[in-house]
Amino acid sequence: MHGPVKMNRGKANCALLLTAMLWGGGNVAQQTVLQHIGPISAVGLRCLIAALVLLPFVWRIGGLNFQLRKYSNGLAVLTICSFASALTFLQIGFGLTTVTNASFLVNTASVMTPLCCWFYFRRKPATAVWVAALATLAGTGLMSGGSPSAFGSGDTFCLLSAFSYSIWMICLSELVKKHGNALLISFLQFLMTGIICTILGLAVEPISSSGLIAAAPQLVWLGVFSTGLGYLLQAWAQSGTTASETSIILSSEAIFGGLGGFLIIGETLSSTAIAGAAFILIGVIIMELPFQKIVKILSGQNYLQTQASLRPKLPIYRSIVNRRST
Repeated sequence: MHGPVKMNRGKANCALLLTAMLWGGGNVAQQTVLQHIGPISAVGLRCLIAALVLLPFVWRIGGLNFQLRKYSNGLAVLTICSFASALTFLQIGFGLTTVTNASFLVNTASVMTPLCCWFYFRRKPATAVWVAALATLAGTGLMSGGSPSAFGSGDTFCLLSAFSYSIWMICLSELVKKHGNALLISFLQFLMTGIICTILGLAVEPISSSGLIAAAPQLVWLGVFSTGLGYLLQAWAQSGTTASETSIILSSEAIFGGLGGFLIIGETLSSTAIAGAAFILIGVIIMELPFQKIVKILSGQNYLQTQASLRPKLPIYRSIVNRRST
């Protein structure tokens, strides 16, 4: 793993789906851990645990001997900052809204990411992106109760997290493709986020030994599985796919998170919120569909192009066609 190591698209998609399961399974723990410690401290400690989990593997492949190219220093800093912001905003949001709401709202990143790619790479999004954006916007409004005044602060933090995630996915995708060492990149972002958030959490949030002991099971799950293994799989998979496709597949986390909220802590949704979740999910699905190809098929363009490709290209055929046309 010292050089750029890429995986094929099939394996990448499977790894991303497993990541979504690990993240969705940890969403309940993200809320219940706040009963014992503050959100910034929770982010810092889970990232430190994740860094400790990856440390033996990093050491085995050569330790911390990792040099960035000069033009990648800013990209690495932006990757770490956007990662820390995404985790912190989401952790705060979990304390102010339901697990199901947070799970669906944070997955608006699947639409935000292509839009951010447009701004960053100057590549205009396809029609499907605009359709998905409208569906997601409608879903977000319905999940807030159908009224802007009903949109809570927790929902706002979840959307800020989604935006930070979209920036992070783009930066991480570029960084992994340039340097290839997903394991070490993941370790460094965990370590730096863990150090910064733990220090900040100790400074602004009350914490006790009894609280840490009570929060230990949730922190172990979040640190080992949702963060350590989950984000490593995601970084590894991004060597074989794009940032936009990554965000789309990872959006299935919303389904696993909502299911966990229902089964474990008995959360329920109103009919309006269910409709909103459905709109967000529709927006995500639209992003995955081959939208342009479907339009061509419905309009008959695909059939005409197929027939044209089956025609022989010999000069004698062209002359016969020309004679018939006259």
